[in-house]
Amino acid sequence: MKGSPSVAARGSLLLVFGLTLGLPLAAQEPTVPPATPSPDGRRTIGRFVPNYVGGLVGVFSTDSLKPFLITAGATGLGAPFDDNAQRYFSAQRRAKWLGDSGEQLGRPYVIGPMALALFGIGRLNHHQSFRDATYDVAEVTLVAATYSTVLKYTVRRERPDGSNNLSFPSGHTCNAFAWATIGARYYGWKLGVPSYALASLIGISRMEKNVHHLSDVLAGAGLGYISARSVMRKNSEPPSSAPVPKARLSFAPMSDPRGQGVGLAAMWAF
Repeated sequence: MKGSPSVAARGSLLLVFGLTLGLPLAAQEPTVPPATPSPDGRRTIGRFVPNYVGGLVGVFSTDSLKPFLITAGATGLGAPFDDNAQRYFSAQRRAKWLGDSGEQLGRPYVIGPMALALFGIGRLNHHQSFRDATYDVAEVTLVAATYSTVLKYTVRRERPDGSNNLSFPSGHTCNAFAWATIGARYYGWKLGVPSYALASLIGISRMEKNVHHLSDVLAGAGLGYISARSVMRKNSEPPSSAPVPKARLSFAPMSDPRGQGVGLAAMWAF
């Protein structure tokens, strides 16, 4: 019909009108923003428990063999001097302030809330190194506490003061060296040197308090170091993007190699 817009013209007008009003068009596909990976990598709240289990298992990895041998050697070399250290510190309170302070710093009701508070602050912080460090501190506190507790109730070594049979290893020293190792990993010698110095003082304080032998302290220091290395190694591994293949059982007919019969073959793929 003369004077009427053609079908193509009407379609063009509708397209322009729809785009102008921002109306959805049938031919237009919704745009989905690309997913951005979490900057935390494996260090997320949802992976906290799996990472904790991974940290426990990682203690037995080949990466821990060398520090384990050094720890075992240092503990063995320190054992003959246990009595000498006990006599030195039990004769008199040579640094009462150190023994009392070190005891309070390593108490579960002190170090537990501290680790939890650091974890919470880290989740609210935007500095990636601080987020990672506080996450690993919370993880290693649990890993170190688990292994030190298991060893205490397995070895059942009597304390120098005879208070109980939970002397080996020193849990206070274990946690102190675990935290110091993480601090040194993320912030270098500027935090590592004072952290290891404080951890050493805490270890000495346990002997000054006459509640641990020298070999208990050496074993605790090594265990804390190994636990920290295990946690950091596990959490720094990038999550695999490839799907994990599932095991499956399938059956297929097959013939006898000589062609004299037919059978059923079972195949297990994993």
